[in-house]
Amino acid sequence: MTTRTRPKLWGIFFICLLLWSPNGGVAAQEASKKDDCITIFNNGKLNWSTGQVSAVGKASPKGNKEGANDSVPGSARADASRNIIDILRQIKIKNTVTVDQYASRNDIILAGIEKTARDAVITEQYYSSALDVEIRIKTSIYGGFLQLVLPDDIRQISKINTDTTAATAHDPKKQMGEIPYTGLIIDARGLELEPILYPTIVSEQGNDIYSSLFISREFAVQYGVCTYVCSMDAALRGERIGSHPLVFKGLRKSGNENASIVISMADTKLIEKATERHLFLKECRVIIVKGQ
Repeated sequence: MTTRTRPKLWGIFFICLLLWSPNGGVAAQEASKKDDCITIFNNGKLNWSTGQVSAVGKASPKGNKEGANDSVPGSARADASRNIIDILRQIKIKNTVTVDQYASRNDIILAGIEKTARDAVITEQYYSSALDVEIRIKTSIYGGFLQLVLPDDIRQISKINTDTTAATAHDPKKQMGEIPYTGLIIDARGLELEPILYPTIVSEQGNDIYSSLFISREFAVQYGVCTYVCSMDAALRGERIGSHPLVFKGLRKSGNENASIVISMADTKLIEKATERHLFLKECRVIIVKGQ
C-alpha cells in the first residue's frame, strides 16, 4: 500500500462510521425524519414528533411598503410571523376545538400566541437576483404556548411517592424482581387518527386510562401530553417511554365528539395492575403511533 492511497481509505472508513453511527449518523438521522408525523399547512408545517412549527415568509422590493431594499428582510420576517400565528391557531386541542376557537375571546392567549411567533428563530434566508427575500422561521409548541392553550382541567399533580418498599411486600410481581414499566406506547395505526394537543385513552367501558386525572401540567407543558410518531420502530427507540414500556393496540376511536382511543379490557387490566403507571402517566411518558 502506498502513502497516496491511505488518505482515501481513511476517508471511506470515516464515512462508513458516520453511516453506521447509532447516535448521530446520517442514516439514523434520515430514518428519524422519515418516521416523524408532520402536518402541512399553506405556508409551513407542524412536526408532531418534535413539537417544532416552521413557516415561510416572503417579500420583494416591489411589494414592500417601506420602499427601501434594506427593509425587505424585515417584511419577509413579518410575513413569516403572520404565517406562524396562522398555523398555531389552526392546531386542534381536542377533536372539536381549535386553538383559534379556544382563544377567540381571550386577549391574553392571543397575545401569547403572537409572542410565540415573535420568539421564533430564523433558520433559513434566501435572496434572489431581484432582491426578493424568502425567510423560514421555527418555534416550538412546548413551553409557553402549551401553557396558554392546554385545558385548565390538566392541573399540577403533587409529588408521587416513589418508595415502593411497602408495595413490594404485597406485590408478587415486584417480589419476583420483574422490571417495572417505564412508559406507554399506543399503536393507533389504522384508526385514521388526527394528531391533537390533548389526546385521551379510555377502556372499552369508557373509563379513563389516560386523561387530565393522571397528567401533571408541568410535564404536559414542557413535553406535550404525548409524542406522535409514524412507525413502531421510532416509538420503541423513543427515550420518552424508557427501556420497558407497555405496548397496547388501539381498538378504535370512541363515538363521542372528542374521540378518545379505546383499548381492550385485557390491556386495561394490565395497566391497572401496574402501580408504576401513576408515575409515568403523570410525566406524560406516552407515545402514540399514528402511521402514515
